[in-house]
Amino acid sequence: MRTYLAPLGFDSRRVVRPVLSEGIETGDRVVLLQPASSSDRGEDAFQEVQNVLTQVVPDLDLETEHLPYTDFVETTLYCADLIQASEGDTIVILGGGARELLLPLTVATFTSGANIDTVLQVGDIDSSVRRLPRLNLRGEVSDAEATLLADLHDLDAVLSISEIADELDKSKSTIARHINSLESEGFVHTRKDGRSKTVDITDSGRVFLKTRNSSPI
Repeated sequence: MRTYLAPLGFDSRRVVRPVLSEGIETGDRVVLLQPASSSDRGEDAFQEVQNVLTQVVPDLDLETEHLPYTDFVETTLYCADLIQASEGDTIVILGGGARELLLPLTVATFTSGANIDTVLQVGDIDSSVRRLPRLNLRGEVSDAEATLLADLHDLDAVLSISEIADELDKSKSTIARHINSLESEGFVHTRKDGRSKTVDITDSGRVFLKTRNSSPI
């Protein structure tokens, strides 16, 4: 089962295209987010989405959530509640709708990484559907772990834990412990390579470093 969350404006294609590209089947749920004061054009867009998607899945569970939009924090919290209440794989579509809903949904999406399986973006320039990386913007790491992450960025290579320990003149056990913590936050990715484990910094790790420090990396 999948739950799609998508802001809906006047262009139904910005919902239909990513949903169809990802796939939809019986049991899936599509939740369309619209402003609390939806217009006739918004209702027309809902009908267009319904007409297309129910041709693929006749008994599709298609819903509308009318969100407040004058209070940014309140709207963000509302979006976070919807994400947390989603069942099955959660797919967020960032592609259309009013900015008053799109921006809070974006913030809620990238601060709810553990609850999101896929993030899709519909481009304004070429209308292509792209998968976005799942970034963790709420990383909680110690100063020592953050320092190790910065060191890994500076080393700029995929190294084993032993090689990292040698490069940084640290004990292997300390490096391994910090790597486990960083991986739990999604800031590094490890992979078995024979009897050793290699470590690579992730997109979330790079963004965390860039936004944590004011000095350029």
